[in-house]
Amino acid sequence: MRKSIQFFIVSMVCLSSLINAQVRNFVIEPPIQPNLYIYKSFGVFGGKEYSANAVYLITKKGVVLFDVPWQKTQYQSLMDTIKKRHNLPVIAVFATHSHEDRAGDLSFFNKKGIKTYATAKTNELLKKEGKATSSQIIKTGKPYRIGGEEFVVDFLGEGHTVDNVVVWFPKYKVLDGGCLVKSKIATDLGYTGEANVKQWPQTMAKLQTKYAGATLIIPGHDEWEGGGHVEHTLELLNKK
Repeated sequence: MRKSIQFFIVSMVCLSSLINAQVRNFVIEPPIQPNLYIYKSFGVFGGKEYSANAVYLITKKGVVLFDVPWQKTQYQSLMDTIKKRHNLPVIAVFATHSHEDRAGDLSFFNKKGIKTYATAKTNELLKKEGKATSSQIIKTGKPYRIGGEEFVVDFLGEGHTVDNVVVWFPKYKVLDGGCLVKSKIATDLGYTGEANVKQWPQTMAKLQTKYAGATLIIPGHDEWEGGGHVEHTLELLNKK
């Protein structure tokens, strides 16, 4: 019996290692604007690999990350790659909600003295899960100006989660929709265990009105290029 238990434990450890080994490394896309980049990281959900879209902004003072890589093992390598490519350090991290592919483990950055930002609601959720909270609280709706660049973190309402926020870059007319916005190639709403599906359409309607001038709206996962992501999100919600 003891041998069977030991074999089971060893098998599970090996399987876990195999799954982690199969997850691809992050990919930095060509710049969507002179100082604005999308990077993709990867994770497995329901036995299938998905990509997560995140953003970073180059400023004169350093690089601002909007969401962390899905895999904690890639945090340092992303920072190293950014430093090598742009000759600038990561100076701040903004989380668009509490999940692993967004806030991840903020303690990694806190320990390095890098400022981390999340809303009070996101911190509340992180604390409930026994995870590290941010060192700074996001002031939603107010412009952040760092090293000659500007952005606004906005809470439009509940949707994918109760705490999901979007990030607006007014100079570039780009909106980072996070997981509030589904890709135009998505076949379903993905994980809805913490979603407010009833309010989600209303939140999307606010997004459409407030950011009608956006030239690019970036969804949280999968294909991000082109348009139609918001409209497709509403189509998926209407099927619910």
